[in-house]
Amino acid sequence: MLYLPLAMTPHTPSPSFWTRLLRDRRGANLVEYIILVGVIALVAIAGFKIFGAKTRAKVDQQASAVAQIGN
Repeated sequence: MLYLPLAMTPHTPSPSFWTRLLRDRRGANLVEYIILVGVIALVAIAGFKIFGAKTRAKVDQQASAVAQIGN
């Protein structure tokens, strides 16, 4: 009889393997956190797009006011 290591033996997963795989919920929390982080990132990017130009204009205005005081 020829001895083959366990990794080399032909293995067909049983139906219970697929059933267990489909019912496994261990990664569900990770996926929820990834989606939550993605939504927060999209909201932050949208905020920067909307308020970024206004904030930059206000900072430039204050910078020019401070520069005029020094002259």
